[in-house]
Amino acid sequence: MQENIAQEAGSTAAVRDSSMLGDLAVYLSNFGRYIILIFVGLAKRMGTGIARAAAFVWKRSENIVEKLLRQIGYIIVLVISPIVRIIHALRRARSDIRENRESKGFGAALKIAFTHLGEFVFGSNGIAVTLFNIAAPIVCAVFLFSVVSYASSLNYCVKLTVNDKLLGYVENEQIYYDADEILKERINYLGSDESIQLEPAFSIEIAGNSPLLTKYQVADMILEYSDISVEYAYGFYLNGVFQGAIPDNAPVAEALEGLLEKYRAAHPNADVGFRDNLEYSTAGLYLSGSIIDTDWLVSQLTSVKTNAGYYIVEEGETIEDICNTTGLTMHQIEILNPEMTSPEVVEGDRIKIREEVPFLAVNVSVTEEYDTEVGYSTEYYNDDSLYNGVSRITTEGVEGVNHVTATVTYVNNIETSRRVINAKIITAPVTERIALGTKIPPEEYSAADAGYGKFIWPMDVGKSRISEPTYWDGGYAGHAGIDIVEAYGAPIYAGASGTVILSGQNYGYGYCVIIDHGNGLQTLYGHCSELLVSVGEEVIQGQMIAKEGSSGYVTGPHLHFEVRMGNVKLNPVHYLEHVYY
Repeated sequence: MQENIAQEAGSTAAVRDSSMLGDLAVYLSNFGRYIILIFVGLAKRMGTGIARAAAFVWKRSENIVEKLLRQIGYIIVLVISPIVRIIHALRRARSDIRENRESKGFGAALKIAFTHLGEFVFGSNGIAVTLFNIAAPIVCAVFLFSVVSYASSLNYCVKLTVNDKLLGYVENEQIYYDADEILKERINYLGSDESIQLEPAFSIEIAGNSPLLTKYQVADMILEYSDISVEYAYGFYLNGVFQGAIPDNAPVAEALEGLLEKYRAAHPNADVGFRDNLEYSTAGLYLSGSIIDTDWLVSQLTSVKTNAGYYIVEEGETIEDICNTTGLTMHQIEILNPEMTSPEVVEGDRIKIREEVPFLAVNVSVTEEYDTEVGYSTEYYNDDSLYNGVSRITTEGVEGVNHVTATVTYVNNIETSRRVINAKIITAPVTERIALGTKIPPEEYSAADAGYGKFIWPMDVGKSRISEPTYWDGGYAGHAGIDIVEAYGAPIYAGASGTVILSGQNYGYGYCVIIDHGNGLQTLYGHCSELLVSVGEEVIQGQMIAKEGSSGYVTGPHLHFEVRMGNVKLNPVHYLEHVYY
């Protein structure tokens, strides 16, 4: 009875052990299948990507196909071989586990499973070794990069030793040589023949936290360690040249600021500064012989080096004579003498020709806005309706206006430069157009040449017209000419070539021009505002001889034009090429 119970219990335990072994085998089998599926999937994706890359390169570069195929094959083998080895290992492990479970039981199967797991992870071809082979080069590269970065980030400097005495650390050797020049400058300031024998030594070291010395500090340390008498002071430099050392720089700074304040008060919106470069804030050790009195330096800096000068006008002199004598321009004299309201001068006048010039010149840069005239250009063109040699302004030139913004610099109240920042066009200039005649004139005009239809219209065509006809054509009684109206001052042209026999006042005609064209034929141009020819002058057809006006007996500006034969007045309409009403 007890034996049966024991046999049943043993049988139950065996069944239970067999069930557990089966479950473990299934679990390991599933685990292996999942691992294999993952690696197979990765292999497929990598293979697909490599195939696409190969196809892309194949299409674009057939010359390197063979080499590329070899490289791709190498990469495939490199990537696939670990995966293949893993797959083979998993298959072998699965087979061994199944065989040991069937032949030796669960314990043997579990033991062989752990054995394969150890080989899978830590074997010669295991995951750990593979990962190490991959990670080791990466770690080495990262380590190398870190070392290079650290080395490049180190701050190297020059260790400076002079006469076997360590002074400190400098950025480079040039700092020492600059300090040597500073020493020479200080020693030679008063013509001293003292010298310091220096033997520098340099070595490269890592700076760490050591402060780097400046050239001035190096110069001070060398002086301090020498036997030459030195004092602590502030070096005063004018345009980079050492002028001496002062025990206290505060009075100098106060005096210089006071000079600038005077100009700032006169020019509140200006940029004010000294033209010379002044440096007086560098403190250090200087030769005792180079120390100068601070009050004396202030008096020199605030003094004037040239006093004002005046020119006394003598009898008969003009402002032009003064300019020639003094070498000044009229503009410069106006700046020096702002009280002058007229260029007229009389005997005994005092004209300032030289301003007081301070020891230190002050630049005053101010932004000014003003309007300036812009000259117009002139355009010439040929006109075959005018005779050769005749020119006529068809479009009056008009100057333009620009609004200018400029930076103007004054030195001691004298303008030295003017830089235009912006120029905005307010009114654009109008180009003047001048017609040049190309028509060949006859060799000589006669009464026959200037007869019917030979005279040109005496004013600009299209701008002028007849305002009052002759009495033959319906005008008022006794009106033996035609009145032509245009704008006041409009040009008047010679109707034909000839000789001027009158240019001046002529009773009711006012300012008048009469031209004799030969054989007694004459033309008259009356009521002019300005006459441009003189008696005896030879004129050609189309030449401008006067300007329209309202002189004489008139009711408004116009040109009175007549044609005469001797003392007989003729109807001018019959002698004009064209008539404009």
